[in-house]
Amino acid sequence: EWLLICSNIKDFKLVNDLFGLEKGNEVLKMEADLLKAQCGEGSVYGRTGGDKFAICIPKEEFKEQDFMDAIQTMGHAFNNDLYHLHIYVGVYEITDRNEEVSIMCDKANLAIKTLGENYDKSIAYYSDTIFHDTVAEKQLVGDFDKALAEKQFCMYLQPQVTSEGKLLGAEALVRWQHPKRGLIFPGDFIEVFEKTGLIYRLDRFVWELAVQKLAQWQKDGRDDLYISVNISTKDFYYMDVYETITSLVETYKIIPSTLKLEITETAIMTGTAGELEMIERFRKSGFQVEIDDFGSGYSSLNMLKDAPIDVLKLDMAFMRNLDNENERNNIIVESIVELSKKLNISVVVEGVESEKQVNFLKSIGAEVIQGYYFSKPIPTDEYEKLIEE
Repeated sequence: EWLLICSNIKDFKLVNDLFGLEKGNEVLKMEADLLKAQCGEGSVYGRTGGDKFAICIPKEEFKEQDFMDAIQTMGHAFNNDLYHLHIYVGVYEITDRNEEVSIMCDKANLAIKTLGENYDKSIAYYSDTIFHDTVAEKQLVGDFDKALAEKQFCMYLQPQVTSEGKLLGAEALVRWQHPKRGLIFPGDFIEVFEKTGLIYRLDRFVWELAVQKLAQWQKDGRDDLYISVNISTKDFYYMDVYETITSLVETYKIIPSTLKLEITETAIMTGTAGELEMIERFRKSGFQVEIDDFGSGYSSLNMLKDAPIDVLKLDMAFMRNLDNENERNNIIVESIVELSKKLNISVVVEGVESEKQVNFLKSIGAEVIQGYYFSKPIPTDEYEKLIEE
């Protein structure tokens, strides 16, 4: 039984850019020596290109801890304030000796890709699940252009209501009505499109659907209803978000405040694309800006102080903890609602699924609620029936 093992240095190009080719070569030589030291007489090893190396080794000779130790040795030797060296290793157990060696390497490298930006893990093992997931991702990406052209993506709306159930507006969510696979939920494709850089095209498509729907409602005299749309972190890098959204609003002649803009707190706290300045421009143009998933990541009082926002969307994890009788959780929710009111910021609570949660939110004066207790995300025609009721 044999293993095919591949290695890859994270962001190796930075070594050459920051320290020069000589240091880069030094790193490669050390990596070669450390990997070679793991191989017995029957093993085959070599450099396949760039910073990538491959080893074919009997399974019984593979000791994961030895590889981990070698990775740590290199990390300690080259880490400094500018760059932290991190090596990823992918392991593929050879099941068919007649398989092309290049395919074996591809499978080991696929395992490496599952580690993503993870610095806590260095070794990943190939499995058929990884292969099937990769094929499924490629199919989704391959179907994207046609799906967009044929308007297979559709807008669902999840109502936002008062604690008494009065309809105020909705959040726009996307679904994919695939001709072969049926209805696909966003959890199965959003991450793939973010990773492949397609998300900005999908977001723009959904924004236009929302604006078109608002234009129709306003023509019918319902300018009291709003739709919140999501802006992905990647959107700021691929397009001029301000120009794109304002031009849609001007084209369809809707009231800007009825199109609420949801941006994740992560995007604001880690943003480098001028997000804060853009938010201020949006607000000056009459839009309302919401912080989505507040409390899930980088929440800080500094953000509330510095970010020019109108609405906080409280992360649904707070509601799950409320059901667990977590007293500290409830104090935090109540404090956020109270603090937001003093700052003239509205609060939308997501993930509300029980009467107990609704009663608690009523008691602390939470104004806007979104969740399955009142309604799941529904097609726009079903939402419009709620408007008529």
